[in-house]
Amino acid sequence: MKNKNKVMRNMLIGMIGAAICMVACWLSGAYGEGNVRNGYIQSNWPKMPFMRFEISLILSGLGIALNYVGLRDYIKLFRYMRRKRGVLNRQMGSLFEVGAIAYCIAYLFIQSGYIMMALVYKLLFATNLMGADIISTTEGMFYYIAIPLFAYLIVSIVGMSVAYMHFLWNGLMRVSRICILFNPLIFFGIGELLKLTKLYYLVDFAAASVPFGMILMMAAGMVGVAKQPNPKPRV
Repeated sequence: MKNKNKVMRNMLIGMIGAAICMVACWLSGAYGEGNVRNGYIQSNWPKMPFMRFEISLILSGLGIALNYVGLRDYIKLFRYMRRKRGVLNRQMGSLFEVGAIAYCIAYLFIQSGYIMMALVYKLLFATNLMGADIISTTEGMFYYIAIPLFAYLIVSIVGMSVAYMHFLWNGLMRVSRICILFNPLIFFGIGELLKLTKLYYLVDFAAASVPFGMILMMAAGMVGVAKQPNPKPRV
């Protein structure tokens, strides 16, 4: 594989971007002790300062841009792999590419959507409206974007993770098969399970479970690139 050091460097940049996305998720989605969830509404939203949401959006834009640098070279890695051994590899390489691009769109879309909900609820909470009216107004607005939001989420997480697991399971990535668990889909599921515990520190960690899965997937990619054969010198 050509330019291995450059690919590994860009994947490291992608890991840094995913770590920034984790911080952005915690700023907007770690609600702390005493939070009660009512549908999509969080009772601690009114207690959270506006600055947290503003910084979260800024970090989201920076983080996903850096994350894309790594994903772009992950796409190159799978393009390199999908040339080998059949049609299925080409299809999986294309699936990862679609999922990666959808993820970069979906992450900002989802962050903006949830922050918009939180800010509207927070602003309405300071008015004389009844609690039921505030909840119905906030959730009603969210339902306008719910379908494309969840569609992007499913396509991005499933697309990337399924393709990644395919290449890893078939030995093309040259890393341990235990790394098949290091992907956004698995950690999305873990995050949903953590939310069922009702322990606020686990629920708060779950807010950043998908970017954490992205970091681990990037790390596995770096190891896989390091183990790819060097190009044969031209005679």
